[in-house]
Amino acid sequence: MIRFLVVCLLGILCGLDAGAGTNAYLSVDAQLSVDALARINFYRAQRGAPALNMEARLAVMARDHARDMVRRGYIDTRSPVGDTLETRLRDARYPYRKAAQQVAVGSPTGAQLVDHWMARPESRDLILNRDWREAGIGYAARRHGPAQTGGALDHYWVLTLAAPTRRADRGWRDEILERVNRFRAQYRLAPLSLNARLNRAAQAHADDMAARDYFAHVSPDGKTVGERATSAGYKWRSILENLAAGQDSPRETVEGWIRSPGHRKAMLDRTVREAGVGYRFLSGDGGHTRQFHYWALNMALAR
Repeated sequence: MIRFLVVCLLGILCGLDAGAGTNAYLSVDAQLSVDALARINFYRAQRGAPALNMEARLAVMARDHARDMVRRGYIDTRSPVGDTLETRLRDARYPYRKAAQQVAVGSPTGAQLVDHWMARPESRDLILNRDWREAGIGYAARRHGPAQTGGALDHYWVLTLAAPTRRADRGWRDEILERVNRFRAQYRLAPLSLNARLNRAAQAHADDMAARDYFAHVSPDGKTVGERATSAGYKWRSILENLAAGQDSPRETVEGWIRSPGHRKAMLDRTVREAGVGYRFLSGDGGHTRQFHYWALNMALAR
């Protein structure tokens, strides 16, 4: 399942001054963001955590958020018009397992920003989390009118951390079957064999769930697993179906089914002999379900 952690850190070196005045963007110095990421990776290396890569979509998203904070005069992970980390990730069409965000104001350099975050336990734990693989760091500055502060700068920062998700490796169908059969073997049950028609039925359902933005055994037009198998040309005596969404590997998918009593019972059914597996990865999944990965397993006994 997709998870979010959103943290808002305010007033690192100076408070927000939202008073009237002429605001203008300074040139965004990409080097500041690069320096901040280098500092983060320095601390991660000390803890044995993998280095983060600056991801283009996350970087643009963070930069635009920093600029929006300058323009609208706020410091928050949610904008005044309701944009959130989730909506920004969706608009950026970034596929992820989980993501987190921090915002800050005041630090003039990336190193100073990260050092301050590392002094705070909550921020330090977030930055050093080993799950993260990619990051986007955005920076924007505000110049006050000369009458207010004599040209002093406020520095706005946005850090987005993410664990990306990718299409399952080739061979996912065979691996699902292997893992299911390995589980059945623990109970001395006969292995299942792949059936082309059941594969077609399962694949059609995985595709349909991704395309029509739902996750259910019964499709929006009322079709059941039995009807889908029949439409694919499979004549069945009994048929069962396991579904999963969000898991990005066969291992995680089957392990999830094993932990679920209903799915576990289906995989241990003594009567079924054949199986079909379907999988669809939707990288730009922007719907309500929005799980990126859709899995279907049909298990049946033919007539």
